Amino acid sequence: MISLSGRQALAAMQVLAQQNHGRFVPVRRLSRMIGASPHTLARIMLRLTAAGLTDALRGPGGGVRLARPAHEITLFEILQEIDGPEVLNRCILGLGVCNEAKPCPLHAIWFPCRQQLRRLLAETTLADLIHRPTNPNQPEVPCA
Repeated sequence: MISLSGRQALAAMQVLAQQNHGRFVPVRRLSRMIGASPHTLARIMLRLTAAGLTDALRGPGGGVRLARPAHEITLFEILQEIDGPEVLNRCILGLGVCNEAKPCPLHAIWFPCRQQLRRLLAETTLADLIHRPTNPNQPEVPCA
């Protein structure tokens, strides 16, 4: 559903959101921080820069940084730029056609989960990721 590139984009953007004063972070350093290939991450960051989510600066002291405040960038925006606008409309089983007219075996279960996941990603910002306390005792919330 969410590609490896999408997960790496989310991880990189979270690291950038944690940087003080919007400092530029070299892509090579960022790639080491999140465990991604520098070449792959460079392509990801180019796409995010073209979309206006990051700024890039070449040369010494250069790198990437958030183009907007962390509280203005949603997780869904990031994923849409990397995985495309249909990121959450794909079949969970990977089948070609999956809709109300021609549902896959999990469509009835997946559809409400997909809607809830879309809402969660659209309402969650990078600031939420870095300011939300983690609670290991928090109960899991079911999809439906």
